[in-house]
Amino acid sequence: MALSVQTNNAAMTALKHLNSNSVAMDKSLERLSSGFRVNNAADDASGYAVASKLDGQTQRLKAASLNASQAQAMTKMADAGVNEIQNMVVRIQTLATQASSANNAGELGKLDAERIKLESAIDKIANSTNYNGVNLLNGIDAGSAAVTFAVANPTAGNGSVTSLTTTAATDGGVSTTYSYDVTQTTVAGDTLAVTGADGSTGSATLTANGAISVTMSNGAVLTGTAAATLANSTTTGQTTVTADSTAGTAAYATALAFQVGADNNANNQVTVDLTKSYTTTSLGLGGVGSDLTTQANAQAYIDTAKAALDKLVTQRADLGATQNQVAFIQSNIATSIEQTTASVSSIRDADMAAEMADFTKNKILTQASTSMLAQANQAAQNVMTLFR
Repeated sequence: MALSVQTNNAAMTALKHLNSNSVAMDKSLERLSSGFRVNNAADDASGYAVASKLDGQTQRLKAASLNASQAQAMTKMADAGVNEIQNMVVRIQTLATQASSANNAGELGKLDAERIKLESAIDKIANSTNYNGVNLLNGIDAGSAAVTFAVANPTAGNGSVTSLTTTAATDGGVSTTYSYDVTQTTVAGDTLAVTGADGSTGSATLTANGAISVTMSNGAVLTGTAAATLANSTTTGQTTVTADSTAGTAAYATALAFQVGADNNANNQVTVDLTKSYTTTSLGLGGVGSDLTTQANAQAYIDTAKAALDKLVTQRADLGATQNQVAFIQSNIATSIEQTTASVSSIRDADMAAEMADFTKNKILTQASTSMLAQANQAAQNVMTLFR
């Protein structure tokens, strides 16, 4: 081979291998220090894409698992409340049975007093049991918007609205007061128009007794009371019409949906039916003429209490089935998280033993390349012997 000082091919070859060996050693260092085989898309474009999607799915599954845990906690809290209500209904059955017997005729007042206390406690539990602001046992959507009331199209000659005051009610609803300049003997017959913040509407005609019941277009039933002065008012000046609506009087329209999967479809959701109510009204307890003050009433109340218990246990069975459903789903989510995490690991994680072997190899090759580059650079010095 000719001796040349212009081009040192051996040095160029040694430099090329030195650079490639250095890059390979740096890559091994990166993998060993991070623990990942794929640190960016350039390392493995398809593997990076698949691992990123699987990692996103894993995070969604973890959030779904938390949702399932909360759904299970919610249903357990609801079941605990229903259990106490069930115990009280059974006790009411016992009281009704005792009151139905002639040997307890002198104790009917006491037995009925306990019944009243128990039914009051049932309503308290049903209306106060909630999970993070979500009502569990009264079928009422606590998040439903309060409504505003407006009297529309007053009957000719009955006057007109002169003032409107809206104040927050203690029950979380609104108390809206309308003042009328009354020139007739009554304003009964006027139309009470109701508009909900969710856009739902309804209307009712004011009656002389002041009772108001409005069925909204979303299915909610709102009740209120107009001032007694609606009936046969002969005083000119101001007459007040007041209607009060609780913000939570709107019933749940459908069962609540919990996201317990990674995707947005029905197969990744589970419903918890909280539309069922456990109040005494819903169970058919109490009411006018329903008491234990007479033997006949007590005998009739046995059937009332039995019907209430039948309805309660049927609803509770559905609640228990939902608990089991959520538990199985949560177990499946845990398995899915395990498998997707393992899949990401198989794509992204570095084989530390193999990487260490590659690093050792590349380190030795880099050292050898450096030595050979020095030798190649030294070879050009052989030309100087020709000038001696």
